[in-house]
Amino acid sequence: MPAFSRAQLGIIVVVAGLLLGVYAGRGYLAWLSPQSGTASSPPVFVEITGKVDRPGVYTFAAPPTLPEALRRAGVQEPLPPGETTLPSQTRLEMGERGGYSLNSMSGERLLTLGLVLNLNTATAEDLEALPGVGPVLAQRIVQYRQGQGPYQKIEDLLAVSGIGQKKLAQLRPFVSVSLPAE
Repeated sequence: MPAFSRAQLGIIVVVAGLLLGVYAGRGYLAWLSPQSGTASSPPVFVEITGKVDRPGVYTFAAPPTLPEALRRAGVQEPLPPGETTLPSQTRLEMGERGGYSLNSMSGERLLTLGLVLNLNTATAEDLEALPGVGPVLAQRIVQYRQGQGPYQKIEDLLAVSGIGQKKLAQLRPFVSVSLPAE
């Protein structure tokens, strides 16, 4: 291996740093919208199960219509009619003879995708997917919401028996609070 002087090593380190910066900047710029220079909207996740050729979780740039989603999962014509758009975190289950049902993805699936659980819509079963939350604590979180109304902020969890500052800090990265539309 050739020996380099301190000056040569310094130049190599600077060039390597510049190349790394350019590479990292390219990744950041890919998330920017070319028109406005602002971050693009997050992807839309739709889980498709049941009587389809390719069940799974699909990513869309914008909320897809029902036929668009089903085509991605390999469903052949005729597709169910409609221009209903599917919001992110939808679970679409195809039944026999073209029937379907729409639900929310499970809490476990959402966390696997790196998404958060909304404390105002999550079921007790969904909440059990959170770290350190078992069936009893999950039920308490739901009962508090049913008795006191929707959570206004994540810190409202402190009013639930069994949740202190330490548990709240553990849960914070995995939960959100979105108030229901009026």
